[in-house]
Amino acid sequence: MRYGSAWSAIIQLVRDGHSWSGNERNRLLLNCGEAGFADVSSSVGLDHEGDGRALAIVDWDQDGDLDLWYRDRSAPRLRLMLNRHAPAQGARDFVALKLEGTTCNRDAIGAVVEVIVDGAPGRLVKSVRAGDLFLSQSSRWLHFGLAEAGVIREIRVRWPGSGWEVFADTEVGGAYLLKQGSRAAAKIERTPRKIQPATEAVPLGALRDQGARIILPAKIPLPPIGYRNVAGQPQMIAVQGKPQIVLLWSASCRHCRRELAALATAADRLRSAGLKVTALSVDVGGDAVSDAYNLMDAVKWPFAWGMIESDAIDRVDEFQRALFDLTVPMAVPLTLLCDRKGNVAAIYRGGLEMEDLLEDLKALEGADEARLHTLAPPFAGRWFTMPVDPTYAVEFMARQFEGRLAEDALFYLDAAIQRATGDRRSALGQELAGKHLLFARQYKTGRNPQRAAAHFESALALGPRAEVYLDYGTMLASYGTLGEAKVLLERALALEPNLKQAVDALALVRKLIAEGK
Repeated sequence: MRYGSAWSAIIQLVRDGHSWSGNERNRLLLNCGEAGFADVSSSVGLDHEGDGRALAIVDWDQDGDLDLWYRDRSAPRLRLMLNRHAPAQGARDFVALKLEGTTCNRDAIGAVVEVIVDGAPGRLVKSVRAGDLFLSQSSRWLHFGLAEAGVIREIRVRWPGSGWEVFADTEVGGAYLLKQGSRAAAKIERTPRKIQPATEAVPLGALRDQGARIILPAKIPLPPIGYRNVAGQPQMIAVQGKPQIVLLWSASCRHCRRELAALATAADRLRSAGLKVTALSVDVGGDAVSDAYNLMDAVKWPFAWGMIESDAIDRVDEFQRALFDLTVPMAVPLTLLCDRKGNVAAIYRGGLEMEDLLEDLKALEGADEARLHTLAPPFAGRWFTMPVDPTYAVEFMARQFEGRLAEDALFYLDAAIQRATGDRRSALGQELAGKHLLFARQYKTGRNPQRAAAHFESALALGPRAEVYLDYGTMLASYGTLGEAKVLLERALALEPNLKQAVDALALVRKLIAEGK
């Protein structure tokens, strides 16, 4: 249990932006022979601040030198570094070889290649590997840098499970296919490709203004969100059989002011689309609350709105933390688009485009898991995996909530039960009942009988259990509610007639009732 909890804590730290082993910047070390190695990362343009993970080596533009693909933990996650090596005019200081096995494996994994040249370095050796670097696979082409060598004398290949084979008639600057048993190197014509990098930098502010438009790949219920309406009365965001958006905003946020005004202007279109709108201010304090009311008056807000409760903000924050691999800081404006059953279908962070909202509303109407699976990626393509299991999706949310908001995790565990069937439904029901009993006992000890009673009732709704009746009955007896306590204790004994604690407690309760206490 502790081992699992420790791993969960480590994974959450990584998701929060911490490094596995301390921000590992990429390095390039130059072999200086007897003098050791020199760090030339900065001088060649490879000294990035990214938290490096994987590296793949390949002649991507096919110009005769090796380029690098970087995979970092931090953004940009993937980076291509083109080698701008420029040999002397007309010189070709390499040879590239691709091996093909016939009696050994076709990819020739495990083959050893020796290139013998006139002059330095004389003899070069490489092997064909699979999974040659951490979490990555470089090109299977073997690239030999030949420096000043002008002539290749021969190429020798030791095939896996076989002997040596000699290939002749190869030239510096060429690319060749070496096929096992052929003894002849087949030249491959490769045309250099022009890779054009971006020439204009995008301002950071512009990126922030764009925000994010995210379609969820599974139906996940909106967590309970409480707020106080304009009159100060407590309310809950409720499922009303129609799609709705919930907008979190602040009067101090210029993007929020713009979004509120846009929604107010589009009120007729939104109502025609059957969309319910609720705007919840996150502002706290006298002046901030006054500014919120003034802003809503200024935009002539035509929908429901109010001030969100602090615990509801925590739930929305945890909802986002659970959804994304990298923890997303809580920020406004934040818009949640929900379907008719209260499932969050899309999330909009930052600015919201009205046409995007209406387009998504139309596309998501009645969408099943397969359709959501298709809509979720922000680019074209085909999946090679199946859609997310609907039960797993909400159970996953429950597990994520358990770390910081354990009591709120019960909401998603209950949702998982509603979607599950058979043995899985039974197992989840038993787990949820046990968790309700645990919270009931905590509130009972903490002298909060109302919260304890709610959890006792929830546990019993999932199935009668003697220990639940016993604990619930003894709590009510301690507060003088003897009649109800007697009924609960009798039910405990009906399930377990020899439960001594229930026998003793029931005898005491009957005595007190008889004495008129």
